[in-house]
Amino acid sequence: MIEESLNRSHAIMFHHFHDEKHLPSQGSLNSEDFSEMLTWLANRYNLIGAGEYLEKFESEKLDNKDICLSFDDALLCQYEIAVPILARHNLEAFFFVYSSAFRGNSDNLELYRYFRTSCFSDIEEFYSAFFSVVNKQFDEVLAQHHKLFEIQNYLGNFQFYSKNDRWFRYLRDQVLGPTIYDEIMSEMIREKEFSHQNFSREIWMSEDHLRDLVRRGHIVGLHSYSHPTQISKLTFDEQYREYSENFEHLRSIVGDVVSMSHPCGDYNDDTLKILETLGLKIGFRSSFGEEKTCSKYEVPREDHSHVFEKMKNGD
Repeated sequence: MIEESLNRSHAIMFHHFHDEKHLPSQGSLNSEDFSEMLTWLANRYNLIGAGEYLEKFESEKLDNKDICLSFDDALLCQYEIAVPILARHNLEAFFFVYSSAFRGNSDNLELYRYFRTSCFSDIEEFYSAFFSVVNKQFDEVLAQHHKLFEIQNYLGNFQFYSKNDRWFRYLRDQVLGPTIYDEIMSEMIREKEFSHQNFSREIWMSEDHLRDLVRRGHIVGLHSYSHPTQISKLTFDEQYREYSENFEHLRSIVGDVVSMSHPCGDYNDDTLKILETLGLKIGFRSSFGEEKTCSKYEVPREDHSHVFEKMKNGD
């Protein structure tokens, strides 16, 4: 899959960054690694800004070597660490934003990541504790689920996930569901006596940050309202609310909204119809998936961890 990226126009996908203020977490980059990666990419591809990428996409003039950069979830670490380096490299990127974090209704996905980063030595220690809790509650059915997990090669297209990453997401999304998963995580948080009073201010950008991104030439796009991990399980009307409320929120801040990325890379035909209704010009998935891009809302992305691996291996 990594080699396939050499022959297809795509985006590079980023999430977390770390420094003295922002804690290191699974897959996060520091400023030096990010800057080095941009140079590495520019030497091997035609690394272009988001505006130029969109223009070439609409006019069907993208070359296989054309790539751009994208950032999901409106994380403050992106603004404070990555954006100054983008300016230094004279690059503009896509930033995909979900709205609930700006409406005082923050998403637990980042809270739980913040918890495991703060309270566990690494992701494997967290997985060990989490799997232990689930095993106690679901012991009788887990063997059957694990067999299905193996047969389906669950999230196998997302090669930046380890096997434990994929098993965790299978348990969360296919076995537990949102309610039980939240109950388990809440209990783990209580047991660790983890305080997260200032969590939102430490994790997400503000609306002023979004305005500044647009002033700098970046493109701010949709990422749903509440970032469901499996939006394809929602009804058409529920999906429409997710994207239309996200659309109206961002439009009130940055003006025209023409782009999006699928949260957790999940979508279905209803999603694509809704995006067309909203008049979006381009959308990105979270993996390479099929060999061909079937619609304008399925542009492939390569996770930065693959790029980092190749860079450090001297490829």
